Amino acid sequence: MRKITLLAVLFFIFLYGCFEKPSEPVLPTWDVDLTVPILEKTFTLGELVEKDTTYFKIGSNNQIYYSTTSELEATTVGDNLKISDISTSAQTQLGNFEIKNPGTITADIKVYEIFPTLSSNIPPGNYIIPSNSPGQTVSVNFTAFDNFQSVKFDNGILRITATNGLPVPLIFPDGLKIYAQDDPSKTPIVALFVGDTLNPNSTKTAEANLAGKTLPAALGLTATIFSPGSGGQAVYLDVNQMFLTVSASLENLSIAEATARIPTQTEPVVIDSSFTLEPNEPQPNLINEIVFKSGQMRIEIVNNIDLGLNGSLTLYNFRKKTDNSPLQISLNIGRKNSTNNRVIQNIDLANYKLVGNLSNQISYRVEVRTEDTGDEFRTVTKNDGFSAGISLSNLVIESISGKVKPTEINFEEQRISLGGLKDYREKFKGSLRLDDIQVELNLVKTAQFTFDMNLKVKAKSIKTGKVDSLEIPIAQRRFSGTSHRIVLNKSNSNIVNFINSFTSGDGEFPDSLLITGFVFLNPNYELGQVSSSDSIYGSVTISFPASFGISNAEFRDTSEVEELSEDTKKEIDKMNYGKLFVEIENGLGVELRFRATLFGFVMDSLVSIPRANDFLITSAPVDNNGFSVGASKSINVIELERNEIQKLKNMKFIRSFISLNTAESGKIVKFRTTDSIKVKIYGTLNYKVEISNK
Repeated sequence: MRKITLLAVLFFIFLYGCFEKPSEPVLPTWDVDLTVPILEKTFTLGELVEKDTTYFKIGSNNQIYYSTTSELEATTVGDNLKISDISTSAQTQLGNFEIKNPGTITADIKVYEIFPTLSSNIPPGNYIIPSNSPGQTVSVNFTAFDNFQSVKFDNGILRITATNGLPVPLIFPDGLKIYAQDDPSKTPIVALFVGDTLNPNSTKTAEANLAGKTLPAALGLTATIFSPGSGGQAVYLDVNQMFLTVSASLENLSIAEATARIPTQTEPVVIDSSFTLEPNEPQPNLINEIVFKSGQMRIEIVNNIDLGLNGSLTLYNFRKKTDNSPLQISLNIGRKNSTNNRVIQNIDLANYKLVGNLSNQISYRVEVRTEDTGDEFRTVTKNDGFSAGISLSNLVIESISGKVKPTEINFEEQRISLGGLKDYREKFKGSLRLDDIQVELNLVKTAQFTFDMNLKVKAKSIKTGKVDSLEIPIAQRRFSGTSHRIVLNKSNSNIVNFINSFTSGDGEFPDSLLITGFVFLNPNYELGQVSSSDSIYGSVTISFPASFGISNAEFRDTSEVEELSEDTKKEIDKMNYGKLFVEIENGLGVELRFRATLFGFVMDSLVSIPRANDFLITSAPVDNNGFSVGASKSINVIELERNEIQKLKNMKFIRSFISLNTAESGKIVKFRTTDSIKVKIYGTLNYKVEISNK
């Protein structure tokens, strides 16, 4: 800062001062002036905002704009790919089954039982056999079937063979009647050979349908047998070697229920079924391939047959990751009511994948064979069976290809600090109204599918507590390629008014903006591929030009005043009159009000400039584009009293207060780095020198 000494002033006076010779002797006098510089400073727009090229850039026409770019943390698909839990079960019945071959049973009816007049001790020889008219009723037991105790048939044949070993014909008026030995009423189960004649030394066979009948192992036979005898002729007769023999066998059996010795069945018992994943989803996952990240499968087999079962369960769509073989488990299940008739197996699906043909149908097959009971009798019905239950839970997908259901994925909330606006918040105390602002998201995704970016911009001011949000326009939400750009500005959104709502009145710029919301995977329900590691990432840039309206915004600046020399301070002691000049040149398109305060070394207030109302400086002219042209100048003079003059000796700091108001009631003005406010403050002090006549 320039110094002006008293000696220079005196030299100036002596060199250029002119005096007229008085008409009579008088004491000579003259005025001594002293100029005291206080402040000469140019405030450029760069001093009104932080001089940090990290945030503040220079555009065309030297216009300043704020810009900050933040990298977005990747939003990964993660564990959002899921399949809903599902449980399914199926049952099967044993159906008609086989028993071990029961063999043939027989019953012999002796001669003397048919012809009571013949002795059981008659020796072999030629005899005339009399007629037994009107017939003889005979009852006899069969030998029992070996391999069952009781059988109920859905179908089958009881084959009865009657062999007449006698030398005379036999007639069965009411037939041969078969009954259960333990039935005291001897109610016939079947009746055969009704009215038939069995010639001497001949055999006849008859069959009975056993459908719906229950047959015990021990059967009895009753029949009324009539014979005309030998007709008066002697025939050879041996009562101990000649019999009416009746035999019974079972053929073509379809068994509904039995207590029997049961062999391993010729055909396996099978559940061949399928189930549907996400059956209630209007747009389910249609699968080409799913690789599981995690999940559990629970298999439960319950045997309600009194036979042990051995076999396997195969799920054809589930394949091992290692060798692509179907998921198959071996089954060894105990008989009904045993301790191990229920088998439960849990499978970790992290080791498996699921293959399909654009389907959500899962096929599986349970195939078991029954055990051979050996000599042990078991009671089994055709309705006995086993059940298979399969449940899938906590299914999280590592990758999926196919027609993937639309899936909502939370977008990782991204915070963009507006810390670069610190100078605005600290230096401008008032209302700022932005003319433009742009929020630009540049996004990249790795998944093949389209995304809907259901996002919003959220602003937050810690100081005022104000929080508000603005949704991304629908027209910019669809993200179909590998990269996507979302731009919010005054032409396509309400972003300007949104930010201005924070700065109006006594508000302030938000401390940060947040990008929040969710993304919707595959909204078009298309074919493609996605994995849990796929992500959306990129950057967000927030920028706006220094183009805004200002209402009662106040800028403060404290500058150090150059310390006066001791000689100057001595001269000030003599001063008895002075003026303070405040010259302001306003190169901004805003109206200014100016005031300042001189402070001492300990920030004690010395002189207020002006004493009352602020100086008003009109705005520089503004062109149609909002830029200032030229400057507006103002010179203000303050008369200083002697006590104020003396205070100038102790000045150390000057604090300037510049209030800004956009011209024409808040009209938007653009600011450039070349725009400036020039302030010059200096004092002109004076005292009169008189020459003594001594």
